Amino acid sequence: MSTPKQLSPKIKQGFIRLIAHHTGLVIRERDQAALQDKIFARMKAIKLAFPEDYYLLLNCQTREAEQEWNNLVVLLTNLESYFFRDKEQCNLLKTQILPELIQRHQADKTLRLCSAGCSTGEEPYSLAIMLNELIPDIQKWNLVIFGIDINQDALDKAKQGIYRAWSLRSIDPKIKYNYLKPIKNHYHIDDKIKSLVKWHQINLVKDPLPQAHLDLHEFDLIICRNVFIYFDCSAIAQVLDKFYHALQPLGYLITGHSELYGQVLKQFQTNVFPESLVYQRQTESLVYTPLGDVPSPLTWDTEDDYTLTFNPETIENDLEKNTIKMQHVALNLLKQLPPDAHLKKLGNLTASELIKQLQSSLNIIDTDSP
Repeated sequence: MSTPKQLSPKIKQGFIRLIAHHTGLVIRERDQAALQDKIFARMKAIKLAFPEDYYLLLNCQTREAEQEWNNLVVLLTNLESYFFRDKEQCNLLKTQILPELIQRHQADKTLRLCSAGCSTGEEPYSLAIMLNELIPDIQKWNLVIFGIDINQDALDKAKQGIYRAWSLRSIDPKIKYNYLKPIKNHYHIDDKIKSLVKWHQINLVKDPLPQAHLDLHEFDLIICRNVFIYFDCSAIAQVLDKFYHALQPLGYLITGHSELYGQVLKQFQTNVFPESLVYQRQTESLVYTPLGDVPSPLTWDTEDDYTLTFNPETIENDLEKNTIKMQHVALNLLKQLPPDAHLKKLGNLTASELIKQLQSSLNIIDTDSP
């Protein structure tokens, strides 16, 4: 009997469910043809004739199955990344989040950051460069940045710290000159920056966090951008709970814009900056007041009435100067609420009604709006 050339609808759905369960990755309809090609490519590589046999292999709890998952994940994951990706969030990190964390830890001179879904390493190296620029006496600090990802091939490339010019397309020329050495059409990251980053293969859905034996705990900041867009809702909820417990009290979580739409975020305080939403783990036993002149963000209280609170003295000028930006921020924030949630301080309108008003003012057509 010859090897089938297509997956039956039943076995295809079986693979889709298995992949979602094991990795959190959602295979959308537009990607299913590509998934079929990837499955047949792996079957050919390990000399299996029937998709059912490959499914059974992946569904086993064996070392062979674990290795095959590593091979399949390489085909399933997106390695697109570059230095200082998302300029607005990077600016927020450089001007507010990282300076505040540095002030907070002046006494113990310890900072612990994590780039979750770090791909080939551009993001954790960008964080390391930012810290090196911000901390004059960095040699006196105990700094560690963890890059974690499910794709071992990507981590191996990250450890090398060698990049093509395309990965540097958004980098400041001065930063490029100071931290990346050109060698034969490639750029090598400075050894001092490489020494600040540690790498671990972690499956965010399957593996526990925190993990004390790997030192993956008590983070001041977790960045997980452009990861949740590939996850289903239940997987996102699982990972958010892990992140919460892996953060220090008052530690920060930054995700991609609108990636947490529909998620329950009552364990976090949501801080609203013009550049991005930032989530913060709260503590009942400690109230932290930032040192120095660190601007106060908008904050979203997570009480049942979904009250929007802010300090008018620190935000009025920003609202006047950045009206469009703030409308986009408000839109992202509203999308995280139940559509029928009433906001008493905003005319008792529902989140859905306010979303429509903002989309209309911004000329946005959003087919996913509630």
